Amino acid sequence: MPARPIVIVGTGGSGRETLQIIRAIERQSPNTWALTGMVGRDVSHPERLTRLNVTYLGDPETLAARMPEVVGWSFVVGIADNRARRDLTLRLVEQGLEPATLIHPSVIIGDDVEIGAGTTVGPNGVITTNVRIGEGVQVNIACVISHDTTIGDYAFLGDSVTLAGDVTIEAGASLYSGTRVIPERRIGRDAVVGAGAVVTHDVPPGVTVMGVPARPVH
Repeated sequence: MPARPIVIVGTGGSGRETLQIIRAIERQSPNTWALTGMVGRDVSHPERLTRLNVTYLGDPETLAARMPEVVGWSFVVGIADNRARRDLTLRLVEQGLEPATLIHPSVIIGDDVEIGAGTTVGPNGVITTNVRIGEGVQVNIACVISHDTTIGDYAFLGDSVTLAGDVTIEAGASLYSGTRVIPERRIGRDAVVGAGAVVTHDVPPGVTVMGVPARPVH
């Protein structure tokens, strides 16, 4: 079976890290993906794409109009902003592209794990058992997602986030690098947890918390 064409949406750091996931998959399982290029509204550092030997394909909003052959291709959104990731996903689906799920080969995944379309999981993570991860979620480097955990659509987990078990992350929530959540806690929809925080209580929807233990920021 020929490799499936795929486009990366986003030319910044998250997009380039997503490229590394695709290349790692290709090293382990050749002919899985055929990267056609990266799209974005602009490229602030074109030399970084040049060094990676990647083609810039222009604005994602008009991709299918400019390149009709992309209809039926796969795409992945490498953008950390949850709302932007969701909106771009919906627009590209409307253009006829299909969201891809990308998991770095180094990730350890146990039994009874479901991962939704358009989600990316970066290297060196662990996902244990009875875990449900929604659509369009970005799970970054070295995250640990323990048993009986649910992560809603278009959530964001920064590097080295640890969810200690029976944790619920609602849609659109963002947990930045080094966050730790103790068991049986809920992070509400669109809530934000600052880097290095330790969450010992539920976080209401839309609330930002920081610190050890995590407390609301007013």
